Amino acid sequence: MSHHINEENQELVSRKVTKHKFRKSIIEDWDSCCYICGKHFTNITLDHIVPKRAGGHTSRANLATCCSICNRQKGHSELWGWWTQHQEWSLERAVKLISYLRRVDNIPLPDDNI
Repeated sequence: MSHHINEENQELVSRKVTKHKFRKSIIEDWDSCCYICGKHFTNITLDHIVPKRAGGHTSRANLATCCSICNRQKGHSELWGWWTQHQEWSLERAVKLISYLRRVDNIPLPDDNI
């Protein structure tokens, strides 16, 4: 099992604990709701917005909560082309996703003071 030093409190933590905290923080950011259909789930997956197959990374700026049904349906598809043609398309949720991605990737919004 690999370990690393937690920068916050300088303690040794396992990779499993780190991964759990990382996943939990994303799920909490989305309040356990699927970004595609908007429904709340107790067991929810994380979706690679840009699929790993297409060069997407496992990073906060490329992950969002997604129910298993929507995640399977999207598969390795390009998000916007697939989602805008899907029955669950929602401009409101799309704006929420874009706002989330800008926040976690520290990209200023157009009206932010730069």
